[in-house]
Amino acid sequence: MRYQNPQLLYFLFAIAIPILIHLFNFRKHKTIYFSSIRFLKEIKEENKKKSNLKNLLILASRILAITFLVLAFAKPFIPLNTQNKAENIFLYIDNSHSMDVDYGNGNLLEIAKNKAKEIVKAYPSESDFYLITNEFSSNNNSSFTAELMQNQIEKINTAISSKSISEIISKSQTIATANSHLYFISDLQENTLNLENLTAIDSNIQLYILPIESSIERNISIDSCYINTPIFTSNNNIELNVIISNTSNTNITDEVIFLELDNKQKSQQYINLLANESKKIIFNFSTENKNIINGEIKTNDFPITYDNSLYFSFTKTEKVNIYCINEAIENKAINTLFSKDTALFNYSSANATNINYNILKKQDLIVINELEQLSSGLLSELKNFSKSGGSIAVLPTKNPDFDTYNKMLSSLDLNTLTHAESRINLKINKLNLEHPIFKNVFKTKDNKLNYPTVNSYYTIQKNRNSTSILTLENNKDFLVSYSKNKGIIYQFLSPINTSANTFSKHALFVPVLINIATSSILTSSLFNTLGKNDNFISNYKNNSNDIPHLIADKIDIIPTVKTYNSEQIYNTNNQVKTNGIYSLVYSGIIVDKIAFNYNTIESRNSSISTDNLNSFFAKNKLENASIITTNNKALTTTIKEHQNGKEFWKIALLLSLLFFAIEIFLIKLIKL
Repeated sequence: MRYQNPQLLYFLFAIAIPILIHLFNFRKHKTIYFSSIRFLKEIKEENKKKSNLKNLLILASRILAITFLVLAFAKPFIPLNTQNKAENIFLYIDNSHSMDVDYGNGNLLEIAKNKAKEIVKAYPSESDFYLITNEFSSNNNSSFTAELMQNQIEKINTAISSKSISEIISKSQTIATANSHLYFISDLQENTLNLENLTAIDSNIQLYILPIESSIERNISIDSCYINTPIFTSNNNIELNVIISNTSNTNITDEVIFLELDNKQKSQQYINLLANESKKIIFNFSTENKNIINGEIKTNDFPITYDNSLYFSFTKTEKVNIYCINEAIENKAINTLFSKDTALFNYSSANATNINYNILKKQDLIVINELEQLSSGLLSELKNFSKSGGSIAVLPTKNPDFDTYNKMLSSLDLNTLTHAESRINLKINKLNLEHPIFKNVFKTKDNKLNYPTVNSYYTIQKNRNSTSILTLENNKDFLVSYSKNKGIIYQFLSPINTSANTFSKHALFVPVLINIATSSILTSSLFNTLGKNDNFISNYKNNSNDIPHLIADKIDIIPTVKTYNSEQIYNTNNQVKTNGIYSLVYSGIIVDKIAFNYNTIESRNSSISTDNLNSFFAKNKLENASIITTNNKALTTTIKEHQNGKEFWKIALLLSLLFFAIEIFLIKLIKL
């Protein structure tokens, strides 16, 4: 047992007062003689005993009343084992999107703010308070008084990001290293809490977790959208794929999904979703000859609303840039195919001894035609080209030196050749129709198709992962592909000429080569996710010194621009806080539209229970972590108990009043 005011225990000397009163309260009696006092004596002796008992009870009542009164002012308590004196009080208020919801008992963020205010009241007003939110604002690196802390709490708004519990603890340690109390007020979302990363807590920190209960009944989340193929100026029909999820345990029927373009509704679909099911739906629409297309996919789901909208934006591709590097003689079939379609392709070629390295980074597809070896400079450029998302097609020479040629293939991380084989009229009769380059080529598979034939080809040693695209009737590969970083490398295993095969004369040649070229166009993400990073890219290439502006309603941001691998990267410096379509403006002209969306990771509303938290703390021996659940008790009282242990001053005060009442009862109501 300890006391908050132990100096007041000296007032226990006051119990001497009722003792002295008792000792000096003897009455003097006169003796009266009677002829027969036998019965009177018996009555007198009996009354004397009762009087002495009454006086002793009054004395005991007075002593106990004074004792408990002194104890009440001394404030006795039993300290907790984990109790440590806090020099700094940190309050983390989770202000992520999952907290900006009202499930019927009030907005969760407002509930968290009210709890934080109660915690402040539980500490002396001169204490050092610190506020932490998901923004990690530098304004909160300094301490606040109790009054200022209340004002800071009231100013908290919803943030676009969320932080893990380890990040919050680390943040508090960067601000102050002395003994601290850290209050973690959150709905404890499993997807963002990342509890598994919390393996230890500094001994100077006492962690208190205050769960905010949430109960989701239904929710639809519009997660993503994408386009499978590049959008060219000559093609106005767009197929937009949209991923939608039911993140609740309730089946959802006849939910309406709307598509808007330029703030005008263009289409709508009804969707049914089982519990925790995700579906893909497709919207088809026309771009109306616009080069910049932007829109919104939305629904009217409730009560979680921040994931009801998904904004997107993309620009049409004008031409595919193709660069063919030849050993000596240019490939006529490839040259004829790409150079004649100037509306779709920007084709150029050069010999291996006359390569224009300045334009390699600007290409979408590079064709290596019958080269036996690569210079160190060209190899380096090709690797960087593939890393940045470019595609490469490798066509073998007719009679290569296998050692030299395989060194080149190995340098590109491709399967090497084992030997050459010759066989007249061997059919290319197996097509991997699931591969993207055959998209929209065949409506149905025709078993009577007249296949191209091969007279000579090379076999490969498959020690690297590759995907077969075209296969011979003897199950040997004719064309394979490799996924390399962001790019794709295509490897032909027979030269593209009429002496080796009839492929270049066959109807299959055109769609295969064209789709290899068009699929090399990287369709960048149709949107950016707020909170993940501050960077975005644009299809517009600025070659001037003009200052860019990112503009939306009542927002004008000047992003910083850096060039990396010939690509311009814009950084918003954490200034974009709201989802929507933003205009990229140079010299007052809109050159691109940029879409920003909220992160939907918290749409999967799964909170960690207090039982699981306690089990985790016990398993990892985190003795300086505990959970505060207030139930019907005032939070301020609960916090004080966690600070001081179990307090008994109220019980002592009640007992003091009880014994004063007993004293009055004995004096006034019991007559002897």
